Amino acid sequence: MTTPALLAYVDDLLTEPSHATDVAPACASGGSSLSPVSRDASPPVHVPALSVVAPVATEPSRPSPAQMAQAIAEKVATATAATTAPTGRWLRMTVDSDHYAVELLRVQEVTRMSPIVAVRGAAPAVLGAMNLRGRIVPVFDLGRWLGAGEVAPDERARIVVVERSDELIGLLVTAVDDVFPLVDGAVEDFRVPGPQRRNIDRAFLGIARPGNMPTVLLDARALFD
Repeated sequence: MTTPALLAYVDDLLTEPSHATDVAPACASGGSSLSPVSRDASPPVHVPALSVVAPVATEPSRPSPAQMAQAIAEKVATATAATTAPTGRWLRMTVDSDHYAVELLRVQEVTRMSPIVAVRGAAPAVLGAMNLRGRIVPVFDLGRWLGAGEVAPDERARIVVVERSDELIGLLVTAVDDVFPLVDGAVEDFRVPGPQRRNIDRAFLGIARPGNMPTVLLDARALFD
């Protein structure tokens, strides 16, 4: 295109506002005709979308069923110990050189040694049975049952008759010491929890120290189970 023709072409573009176009830059030496390029025809600019990664919420580790069961058992044991703390008056006894006590309300009477008839096939802790005013009462060696050795049936020995599950049983002990009161908060819990608990442990209620003398409190209802 010659220069006059190019000027005429540009003048036509300026005088026609409805055809708002851009002039493409001229080619260097080809002399080829210029074609108008529309503003709207410009290629869109692609902006990559930002990927937002949501933070992954980490849940706290949940305890196993065994841990949950153990936690519930500990709470129940704590609540039970708090609501059934031993109180009242207790009869203190001696087995060998150790001291034990049973709740006085469970004690029917204390007797000296009486004739005891052996029972064939009985457990090692069972000495036999005695006649208490016409009533047959089984007699147990408390020392043998506790694993402290046999109680010697001498002049100091006594049979403590206690009530257990609507029946009477006799406990052969080395001696009977005294009666002492027990108030709330005066008992140290030493019970064995969980699967290590034995049948004999159910009879242990705790340790009291009346007169600075450690005394194991026994539940008469759980003796010899």
